[in-house]
Amino acid sequence: MTVTADDLDVAIACPEREDGPLRSVSIAMGVLGCFEHEAELGATRVAAELGVAKSTASRMLAALASSGMLERSRAGRYRLGLRLFEIGQLAVDRLMLRELALPVLGELREVLRETAQLAIPVGADVLYVDRLEGSGVGTMFHTELYRRGPGHSSSAGKAMAAFNPTMARAILERGFVRRTPFTIVDPARYQQVLRQVRVDGFAASREEHTLGMSSIAAPVLVARGERRIAVAAISVVGGTARVLGARKVAVVQSVRRAAASVSAALQNCS
Repeated sequence: MTVTADDLDVAIACPEREDGPLRSVSIAMGVLGCFEHEAELGATRVAAELGVAKSTASRMLAALASSGMLERSRAGRYRLGLRLFEIGQLAVDRLMLRELALPVLGELREVLRETAQLAIPVGADVLYVDRLEGSGVGTMFHTELYRRGPGHSSSAGKAMAAFNPTMARAILERGFVRRTPFTIVDPARYQQVLRQVRVDGFAASREEHTLGMSSIAAPVLVARGERRIAVAAISVVGGTARVLGARKVAVVQSVRRAAASVSAALQNCS
């Protein structure tokens, strides 16, 4: 998105926005947009491009540089920073992840006749970016409650946290909320579960989020230096008897195979 000088004029002209966060965001976006056609810029040029005071441009450039979005050269000019590239790459990776995972989710749903999901870590939470619903689930997954949830009470969260130290640390620091009588809320027990997940290669949640519903998940792993880090998880959720009963071995094998397929495809594209 490119914010033009006209957009900034509108923001500045509105009294309720004059000193508010929306004006700051508009200016920040405008500053970044100035670098679309120029590798390096100074405050004078940015101020002229956006039609703002040089002092305003200087403050915004400094703020963006402090967050890594911009870098300051020895000459005092600015250029796009590595943090901006990292965020852009993350967006590309997640779009690619969904494209690669969708056919795998479809096959998983057809094989098991249960709801298949793709989840990514967001701090201490799990965000479900794709979900193909199985038969007979009605509209229970259509609410925000099942779009994003705490990582400690889901199999997807455990599968990712076991192979993602950043997520595991965020979960431990935030603490545990008991959602059902079966939710693990003891930190020591939780860390023991993560160690077992690393051994088994999959995680299970027995009615820890919703009574009567259980799930199995496996991590989507990519190489980060010498380590393999979970960037997502594939999971299957359904009635406890169907997921963790006599079919558990078949469900585990299918979910692990699906996650491994997405991991390999994602690694080949990177």
